Amino acid sequence: MIEVIGVLCLCYLLIGLEAIVPGGVLGVLGFLGLFFAAYLAQVEFGGWFAPSLTFLLGGLGALILVFIEFKWLSKSPLGKRLFMDRAIEGGSNKEVATSEVLGKTGKTLTDLHPEGRIQVDEEIFDAVSEDGLIQKGISVKVISIENFCLRVRID
Repeated sequence: MIEVIGVLCLCYLLIGLEAIVPGGVLGVLGFLGLFFAAYLAQVEFGGWFAPSLTFLLGGLGALILVFIEFKWLSKSPLGKRLFMDRAIEGGSNKEVATSEVLGKTGKTLTDLHPEGRIQVDEEIFDAVSEDGLIQKGISVKVISIENFCLRVRID
């Protein structure tokens, strides 16, 4: 009996940690632990009633734990440090190429083999070379834009 209770407590711990450390692994392990606790109950008591009751009450306990965790823990001082409570503002500072750069000439800032960085009109972009390897400092012409990346040739 003590083994079944110990496994259930471990399951509750894993399922509780899943809410704090998301990823699914801890939750799946906790759920599989419920099956293991039911198996231990079957070995210890025999029949089908003990494992069924163990799994049913263990699952119900896990649901209650998750409910309490999201209702109470998120409002507690500890939960406020664990859970994100505000939206993250801002974005990446990466320049997005528009059709205005098509046909313009730029300069390679890094070697393009075949990818690298170029500068066109004081703006820096990711670029892919159609001519294979292009050394740093070479003048290139923008011929197309594909997937937020400029396709260039030696000018």
